[in-house]
Amino acid sequence: MVWSPLAVQFLVAGSTHLAALSAGGVIAYPSVLLVQLKNNDTIIELDLHKGSWIGSVHGIAGVPSILMPFIMQYRGRKFAFILSCVLIITGWILTYVAQNLSTLIIGECFHGLGTNSLVAVSFLSVSEMVRPKYRSTCLLLYGTIQALGISSVGIIGGYLHWKTTGLIMCCPALLAIPLGLIWPESPSWLAYKGRFKECERNFVRLRGTDEESKKELKALINAQKEELKIKSVTKLQDLRKTVKSRDFYLPTLHTFVLINFLYWGGGMPVIIYANDMLVKISGTLNAKTKLAMDIILFIGYNITTVCVRYFSSKKVMVLSMMGSAVFMGGATLTTILERVGVLSKELELAEYCLVGFMIFVSTSCVGFSISSEIMPVKHRGVGGCLYVLYTCLLHSSCLKAYPYLCLYMSIWGIFLLYTIYIMFTIFIVWRYVPDTKNRTLQEIEDYYALGYFKDVDRNDAVGEPFISSDVR
Repeated sequence: MVWSPLAVQFLVAGSTHLAALSAGGVIAYPSVLLVQLKNNDTIIELDLHKGSWIGSVHGIAGVPSILMPFIMQYRGRKFAFILSCVLIITGWILTYVAQNLSTLIIGECFHGLGTNSLVAVSFLSVSEMVRPKYRSTCLLLYGTIQALGISSVGIIGGYLHWKTTGLIMCCPALLAIPLGLIWPESPSWLAYKGRFKECERNFVRLRGTDEESKKELKALINAQKEELKIKSVTKLQDLRKTVKSRDFYLPTLHTFVLINFLYWGGGMPVIIYANDMLVKISGTLNAKTKLAMDIILFIGYNITTVCVRYFSSKKVMVLSMMGSAVFMGGATLTTILERVGVLSKELELAEYCLVGFMIFVSTSCVGFSISSEIMPVKHRGVGGCLYVLYTCLLHSSCLKAYPYLCLYMSIWGIFLLYTIYIMFTIFIVWRYVPDTKNRTLQEIEDYYALGYFKDVDRNDAVGEPFISSDVR
């Protein structure tokens, strides 16, 4: 059976989206555990300290996944994707059979290791193998499907036992493995390894032989051939050169700011600790508001996917942050006014602000997609390592800190902290992060190396060496 190039691209993206559904379940699963283990008659007991580990161990356990980018550079994207799925499945199995807190935390550790690995593998693979015009949409669909997993676990966990919920969310990752087995390997990785014939063959399988594809293949091969000529003698020299290069440290700094919006901008704490926040705001848990937040999270991701078809990812990201700042600031102000008695808690204005915040913060997946595009292929070993490390440490730090912040700060103070960081992020992204819409990876790399986008001759002819007759 001969697949069209578009079908092969969607095969790669679709299998990552299946795995993302399971990974989304992993992200929200601690919120289900925290509620059910505290409220139900269970042999697993939780206190503040143990509960904070349930919520945050996912990030800390993901730190070893910094090795995944190196595995990707050594063994390829296909192997790394399958390994990530296996780790997630292992986590679901362990949580299903858990009879004590230790086994449950070990399962969450596998979840953290698998999902943090999967993010790096999926985003880098899709950015390399999907045509630029579809790339942003496919990357955002990863976030959309992940949001579906987050919302689904929040809703299912309200009606089914946490073990049954985990068993259901294991299935998408199981289905993703056989699809991953028929992936073509990434042409960018093959070019990086100097395997240019295989690169050409897989590129044609993914993109076809139209003139635009020929030009992109030519730029890819030429760039990697130049890199092979000037490759450093030792790994240490190569690492030193990488760290000092403009096209490494700038995208690295931008990546940190982009992905931290979800964490210290309040997105992840609101997702995991929504029940606790609602109780602190109004004194009682409003189940309808929590359900609305779960549903809106998924709707917001879908809206984002539509928006990037008409606007650049950068503009959507800035709009997302501005809306998030307005509603988180609104939550801060209304909570203060309710505390001093100016507003009545019965109006539930602070709760409405959190719902509005969820609409905009759900578009934070744009930051992850931009981050996966701006790191040059030649730096994706070290750069991907830092990408994963950022995600793990920021995830754990914001979730581990929240219960302890509540001991020393009022809820309005925590909201104010999130608002300040969002406003700082808006300035950095608007002023310094480039717009990647419809840009090839090579064009983005040139931007970071030179400080501006090079003028590309779209009519430049491409010779036969870049599309051989035996792979047409």
